[in-house]
Amino acid sequence: MNILAIDTSSTVASAAILSNKKLLAEYNVCNGKTHSQIIMPMISDVLDKAGLDIADIDVFATALGPGSFTGLRIGVATAKTLAQATGKKVIGISSLHSLSANVLQYDNCIVCPIVDARRGNVFNAIYKNGIREKAERLISVELLLKELNGQKTVFVGDGCAKYSETIKSLMGDNAVFLPEHISLPRAASVAHLAEIRAADNEYDDLYSITPIYVRNSQAERELNGETDEYDTNK
Repeated sequence: MNILAIDTSSTVASAAILSNKKLLAEYNVCNGKTHSQIIMPMISDVLDKAGLDIADIDVFATALGPGSFTGLRIGVATAKTLAQATGKKVIGISSLHSLSANVLQYDNCIVCPIVDARRGNVFNAIYKNGIREKAERLISVELLLKELNGQKTVFVGDGCAKYSETIKSLMGDNAVFLPEHISLPRAASVAHLAEIRAADNEYDDLYSITPIYVRNSQAERELNGETDEYDTNK
């Protein structure tokens, strides 16, 4: 089974191809260009490097969020368009679940994805041994740290860069931070999780799959007079 996965949930754009549990190609870019400009060229590049054509792809997988609203819309629309054009399957994966999958080697500890949502808030979920214990949510860093209560925790996501010092000051050595290339979104992790679902014949409906926003889009928040929007404009 050939899976083409994309992740446009953050400032990093990522595309990857997984074939029968083997990563054939992956391309990660954070160069200031909008995701709408680069995602299709990236897809063409990973297909070329994998020696495949678009018709060889069996499943199109995409990160659903939470994250950048604009980026999520681009990723979901791209996956849906490709699946519809080729008559293939589509699978959406939580961006937070994907981040947690970057660190599957850490057993018996909490994996805590944190994506900066501004004004002291993060998009977050809690995982332990690959099992989700807290669903996707918007939470303040202060409340999250109270909830973790000093337990050994591996933090991943772009929120680490902003809040690592605050977290370390309260958790000390029980807070584990990983190198950036592991901590940021990777389409390879989206593909890995999609492969697990595909093996169980768990596909998403092409016409009803939507991003996980957690809170209102920028247009809705502006309409309501709210201004603390998280959006990379990607």
